[in-house]
Amino acid sequence: MITLRLTLLLAASAALTLAQVPRPAQSARPKPESAKPATPPVRATPPRTSPAKPAETSFSLPLPDTAPPLAKLPSAAVQSLPNGLRLVHSPNPSLPIVDVYLTVALGHSHDPAGKRGLNRALAHSIRYGGTATRTREQVEEFLNQRQITLQAVAGPELIEWAGRCRSGDLADFLALLGEMFTRPAFRRSAIEDFQAQERFAIQTYGRNIETTADREAEIAWFGPQSPWNRRQTYEEIRAIDRDGILAYYKSHLGPGRVLLGLQGDVDAATALALAVKDFGAWPSTPLPASAPAPLPVPSRKLTSAELPNATSVRLLLVLPWKQRTAERTPAVAAVLGMFAANWEERQPESLAALLKPFASEDARPRIFNGLATGGIPALQLMGAVRPREAIDAAVALWKQVQKLRAETMTPARLDALRRLYLRSLIFQAANPQFRFRLLMQAHALALPAGHFEAIQQAAATLTPADYSRILAEQLNLDAAQLVLLGDEGDYRSAPDSIGFTVVHTKPAPPTEPEYKPDESEASRARALDILAQAATAMGGAERLDAIRDAVWDYEATLTRSSPPVVIKQHNSWLQPRLYRQEQSSPVGSGISYYDGKLGWIHANRALQNLAPLTAQQYRNEVIRLLFRLVRAGGLEGYQVFHGGPALVVIRSPDHYAVELALDFDTHLPERIRFLEQRPNDGVLVRVEERLSDYKVSGGVLMPHRIAVIQDGQQFAEFVMTSIRFNTGLTEEEISRKP
Repeated sequence: MITLRLTLLLAASAALTLAQVPRPAQSARPKPESAKPATPPVRATPPRTSPAKPAETSFSLPLPDTAPPLAKLPSAAVQSLPNGLRLVHSPNPSLPIVDVYLTVALGHSHDPAGKRGLNRALAHSIRYGGTATRTREQVEEFLNQRQITLQAVAGPELIEWAGRCRSGDLADFLALLGEMFTRPAFRRSAIEDFQAQERFAIQTYGRNIETTADREAEIAWFGPQSPWNRRQTYEEIRAIDRDGILAYYKSHLGPGRVLLGLQGDVDAATALALAVKDFGAWPSTPLPASAPAPLPVPSRKLTSAELPNATSVRLLLVLPWKQRTAERTPAVAAVLGMFAANWEERQPESLAALLKPFASEDARPRIFNGLATGGIPALQLMGAVRPREAIDAAVALWKQVQKLRAETMTPARLDALRRLYLRSLIFQAANPQFRFRLLMQAHALALPAGHFEAIQQAAATLTPADYSRILAEQLNLDAAQLVLLGDEGDYRSAPDSIGFTVVHTKPAPPTEPEYKPDESEASRARALDILAQAATAMGGAERLDAIRDAVWDYEATLTRSSPPVVIKQHNSWLQPRLYRQEQSSPVGSGISYYDGKLGWIHANRALQNLAPLTAQQYRNEVIRLLFRLVRAGGLEGYQVFHGGPALVVIRSPDHYAVELALDFDTHLPERIRFLEQRPNDGVLVRVEERLSDYKVSGGVLMPHRIAVIQDGQQFAEFVMTSIRFNTGLTEEEISRKP
């Protein structure tokens, strides 16, 4: 339905661009040399002695020798609503702010077989898919106006929606969250955004060296098909659609699995009343047990990932823990935390000190102890090292692991580890928002009351024998995973010299297979049903088939121009394919006419024939006229195929393909996608038209606002100011020359 006349608009944009190019600065004329003053004679001066360098003073203060106090989680009251939703309330009236958490015991390790990424898609779609009464844009406008933050995070075992608002906005914010969870729309834009993000992650695999090293480690440890491994395939991305997300939402996400947490300036009575008002009507349904995929038992392995021409090497050592958060006893959690503390600050065992002789840059090595609630259960040690010494660094790191694993623990040594570990917990627990989030995670994973206090108490009472025994049981060095990401040709020693089984990989992004629609008879029948739904939603098939001509006006804003350019269009169409367009803008005007094969264009007081690519573009615009496109199944020579939920691929007799997507609920067209050749150079451009603001014109619902996206960037926005059907337009009128 959109006409982006590239021949005129590109010229207009070029004119604007040229007009804004600053002129080069005038070069300064050389100044005439003035007579130089006579140089005075140099007088001898006695040599100066530099002052003595002051002695360096150390300002470091020793840590107190007393044991640190226990880090406690905030106190909170937990109440269950009749439908099973649990409210966790922790009052804190010191600030007029409320932290809001919605936590669910689902994560990407719970993904069903063959549907990796489904839980992350669910989290993203609830956050950005709008509600039954609010579009995504309306949700974002509400949040921006109220200065409210809202994030969705899908981890291995938990999904968390975290927000923060002023206490005065809490009632309205919870009303929005209630809609998002009890009446989600799961609109196509959110699902396709998620799919686009996952495709981008595949296509850029290998460019971000740290992310690639993490993913290679997950593949090596968990296996390529495990849901703990977050790297999806193109086939898995395509398999995630609205039908699958909606079915999973209905079967796995209900009030009995949701915790609503409120911390801040809200009293208990208000918190309960708001929870009942916004979530109490959510019907309770039986939910199946959902457990994460079992952890694998890996074998010792070194993955040498080839990254040609890399200037440094990412060295990553993974020491898998045997148990997840909910399975560890307090004593086990304490021992693992104390062992991981070796690598933080303790000298000379710290990771930074160990890798300093091999480090390729000043960046601090990264350490993840794998003990976060609901996190990936593994100690991960990563550093950037010089390519030539990469194997030497890996050997040094591995020897240090073996040393710390086998060392004889003395009371003094154990006490130092205990203090270091407990102080790290104190520092982490200093943030009230973090402590409340930890409390929500503990409730979601059904950890015992006082679980974190019990871990600290266990650390305080451990004996050297207890530490050595538990570490021997939990730390399996035969499961260690080493990853080297770099240019293997630069290594001074071969990777197999370390003694690990070596697996060579090339982290290059795979080529996405070309999409081919299903052309079976069943596919055609489903496509015709979808088009029939669209025709009915727009006003009925009979009314659309009765349209003989149309006249409409647009105001188009070129959003990528600076400043934006506004172009007015007057368009006319007479069946079957006569088409006329008149454009006017601050930088020029013109008239174009297409007769179904060729045509003419009048611009700059000159009349000339349409160029072949321009005529082709007009032909495509006639094909995309929305009131005809939804009836393509009945047009001669047209083919239609089912492309997915509420999605149809339409192919014209000229083999021009258009993808038409409908709104899942209203069945009105919401998006058109196609490829278009630029008339000036013939380059193919991916174009998407997003249709909205439907209004009735002559008994037909037509979109009055259309955003045009070219190659992922918004190019223009069209606003329809008027449209009329069956005006009695004649061939003489539409083909009239200026």
